[in-house]
Amino acid sequence: MKVKNLFLPIVLCLPLTLSAQQTSDNETRDHAVYLEIGGGSLISGASYEQRFGKNSRWGVRAGVGFGYSSSSSFFMGSTSTRAWTVPVGVNYLVGSKKNSLEVGVGVSLGVYNLHYDELSYENVSEATFNDFLANPQKYPGNMISAYSDTSDPPTYTFGYRYGKSKNEFGYFFFGNIGYRHVAKSGFMFRVGITPTLNFGGNHAVYCGFGDDYNKVSAIPYIGLGWAF
Repeated sequence: MKVKNLFLPIVLCLPLTLSAQQTSDNETRDHAVYLEIGGGSLISGASYEQRFGKNSRWGVRAGVGFGYSSSSSFFMGSTSTRAWTVPVGVNYLVGSKKNSLEVGVGVSLGVYNLHYDELSYENVSEATFNDFLANPQKYPGNMISAYSDTSDPPTYTFGYRYGKSKNEFGYFFFGNIGYRHVAKSGFMFRVGITPTLNFGGNHAVYCGFGDDYNKVSAIPYIGLGWAF
């Protein structure tokens, strides 16, 4: 008898439980946080995203990113750049809540720390030049060249390399087009391509691959995160 009395409320509550579970599974997830490799974050970054309203297709993102590049040559020395950026953008989702096409535009603003070698040249006397040939160990380690020309009288020159560093503001505009998946658990996966654009000038950032200074380029991206 007690078992029957207990069983009846459980049976009556089952539809309410199933209804609540269904609501949870279909719950609108208007916020998200994710890690991103590539794209508007450059090498890597983390972003927060929020939809403009409940069930809105439009959303806004803001985050922090990090980038790094380097190059070297025998004559010009080495250069490296470290970037700390803030990518901000808007996006629009096409498709279902679970699987959708993501398109967006934004801008990345940041501080770029440049390390580079600066070359300097000094004319020296013939005696100093000959002393260098006889005793090169006496001269600074950043000395990279010593030469004379064929003029009359000849000119003797020493070349030096000095390491320099400076911080500069940089920007680039970006778009993104890709696939977005949001599981019932809230796990989010993003993958796609990010076109980039700048208008030139001293503060323009050239993205993409290679050493060409192209105003238009593209960076792939992949992201993992959580929607809630």
